[in-house]
Amino acid sequence: MNIPSGVLSIIGDKSISHRSLILCSLAEGVSRLSNVLISGDTNATIEILRSLGVEIIQEGENKLKIFGVGLLGLKKPLKSLHAASSGTTARLFIGLLSKQKFSSILEGSEQLTSRPMARIVEPLKENGALISDTKGKLPVSIYPSEFKFEKITTSTPSAQVKSGFLLAALYHNEPTTITENTPTRDHTERMLDFMGVNVVRLGNNITLQPTKQLKPIEYDIPGDPSSASFLVALGILSRGEIVLKNVLINERRIGFFKILKKMNANIQFQNIEVINNEPVGDIYIKKSDLIGVEIDKSEVSDMVDEFPIFTLLATQAKGITLVKGAKELRYKESDRIMAMEKFIHTLGGKVETFSDGFKLQGIQKLNKGIIKTYNDHRISMTAVIASLSLNNGIKADDINCISDSYPSFFSDLNKLGVNYDS
Repeated sequence: MNIPSGVLSIIGDKSISHRSLILCSLAEGVSRLSNVLISGDTNATIEILRSLGVEIIQEGENKLKIFGVGLLGLKKPLKSLHAASSGTTARLFIGLLSKQKFSSILEGSEQLTSRPMARIVEPLKENGALISDTKGKLPVSIYPSEFKFEKITTSTPSAQVKSGFLLAALYHNEPTTITENTPTRDHTERMLDFMGVNVVRLGNNITLQPTKQLKPIEYDIPGDPSSASFLVALGILSRGEIVLKNVLINERRIGFFKILKKMNANIQFQNIEVINNEPVGDIYIKKSDLIGVEIDKSEVSDMVDEFPIFTLLATQAKGITLVKGAKELRYKESDRIMAMEKFIHTLGGKVETFSDGFKLQGIQKLNKGIIKTYNDHRISMTAVIASLSLNNGIKADDINCISDSYPSFFSDLNKLGVNYDS
C-alpha cells in the first residue's frame, strides 16, 4: 500500500451540525454556518426543518444560510417527517415537536425503526406529552399538549435524549433541570449558551433558565473527532505521519483518544483553543506499537461511536483487551458488538463477546474476507481501514452507507496518498 501522510482538515462534526441546524432554525434572524457536514443523516434534519417552514439556503460547499423563525415560528408539516437513518434527528425532533401547537408524524428508515425511542418518549409521556409510538419505536405520532416538567432524568446515557429534553425545555416559563447519571457530550448546552440562553451545569444536573429567543450566529463547525478516528487508526497502523487540523477536542468526545494513549499510541494534541464555545485543536499521529487495555462502563459513553475502529485496533495490540459495560453498542446503527464479532471471525480472528462487551488477545493476523457491514457506516469505514493497513483482501460489502456520516471519506484518503480498491 502507499504510505499515508499529509496535513488535512476534515468535514464538520456531525453532532454539532445537527444541533446548529435545529437551533439556528429556532433563532430570530439569519444564521450562517460553514464546514457543515452535508450527509445522509444531516440532510434528514435539513429536510424536516424545511417541511416545518424554515428556509435553508446553500451558499457554497458546506455553507448554509438559515432564516430562523423563532421558537414559535415552526409550521405544521403537510406530510410525515422522515428521519432517514439518523437517530440524532429522530430523538431531537421528538423533544422539539412535543412542544408544538400542531400534530406531526415522525418516521424513519427500516434501520432506524429498529432502534429504541422509548428512552425519550416515555419520560415525556409521563410528564403529560401526547405521543403515540410503535412499541417503543418509530413511527411516532405527536399531538399538541400543554405539558411541562421542572425536572426530568435520562434513563440511559444519551446526549440525544438529553438534547431532546433541552429542546422541549426551551418552551418552559420556569427553570428546568435535566439530570443524567453519566455525563454525555454537551454540544447542545454549549450552543444554547453561545446563543444567549442561561445554562448552568452542577454535577450531573443541567438547569436551563427560561428564554424568549435565541440569537442568530455565524459558526464555523470544527472537524468531527469520530470521523477523524478512522484516519487516526490508519496513521497508527501505517508508517506515515498524519496531521488533522481544527478537530473538535471536547472532553466528552475524546474518550477514544484517551484510550489510545493508554494503549501506547503516538498521538498528540496541539494548538488547542476555544472557538465558538468549543475546544478545537490539531491531532498529530504516527505509527505506534499498541498494547491491550481494559475499558469499563465509565469510559464507554465518551467513545461509543469509535468502538468499531477501536476493536480493529485492539486486534493489533499486544496482550488482552477487555471491554465491559458497553451494552449501548447493541442499539446503534447496527448491533456493533455482534457486527464486530462477525467482522473478526470472517477474517480468521478470535474474539469472545458478552452482552455488554468483548475480550480478545492480540496481536492477530487477519486474513482476507468480505465484511458484512449491516448498513452501518462505521463498520464499513473500519473495513476500509483494515484493507488499507492490514490486508488489501479485506473488503466491505457496502461502502455507500459511509455517506451517512463521512461523504468525503475516500477523497480525504486520496489526499493522504492512499486509495481503496473496492
